[in-house]
Amino acid sequence: MQGLAWVLMFFNLLVTALWVANSPYLFSLWGIIIWLISIVLGFVTYKQIKEPKIIRKLILYSSSFRVFLVIVTGLIHF
Repeated sequence: MQGLAWVLMFFNLLVTALWVANSPYLFSLWGIIIWLISIVLGFVTYKQIKEPKIIRKLILYSSSFRVFLVIVTGLIHF
């Protein structure tokens, strides 16, 4: 589970970079689907992980930040 947490945190950095760059890959249908699945996986990983608390906090913060980016993206779009 710790490996998945690190992969999700790396993916969050990638999503943030793509979001800042206004990448068409992130805002395509498949990009948004993968983005939303990664958010769900982040919260599931947070609930399942029993390892050091710093990893739990990082995965919670990164998943919450992705939710924030989705909300901001929706507001910008509308």
